[in-house]
Amino acid sequence: MSTEENKAVVRRFYDEVMGQGRVEVLDEVMVEDFVDHGEALFGSPQGRDTLRQGVAATHDILPGLHVALHEMVAQDDLVGIRGTMRCRHGGTFLGVAGSGHELTWEGIAIFRLVAGKIAERWFNSDSISILRQLALAPAQATGESLT
Repeated sequence: MSTEENKAVVRRFYDEVMGQGRVEVLDEVMVEDFVDHGEALFGSPQGRDTLRQGVAATHDILPGLHVALHEMVAQDDLVGIRGTMRCRHGGTFLGVAGSGHELTWEGIAIFRLVAGKIAERWFNSDSISILRQLALAPAQATGESLT
């Protein structure tokens, strides 16, 4: 598969699966034994069926989920993205009852594709931002710096 074809598969994952909740599309864009690496807050679902259940549950508690992709780069069998996730806090999430408020956070991911299907994902998001929006972590102090 070309890098452009691989990018199209990843776009379809975000548009149709994550954005529209069409989990049946996973059969077309992801291998059955999909391997996920590294999300601290949301865990690392292993296997296509586990991810299918997670996406369905997410759409129930975080309706209107949309991922805006800002950058997408590809080389060989890898596709990297940076995006912004946006949704409504509709149901109990991380122990916090639904508020109806919008949640927004940034994330990055690298996908490895095999024969036109997603085989692995390395994903991380700005989890502290989500916790702050849910009042589970203190707000960022003005002028706070990591240096």
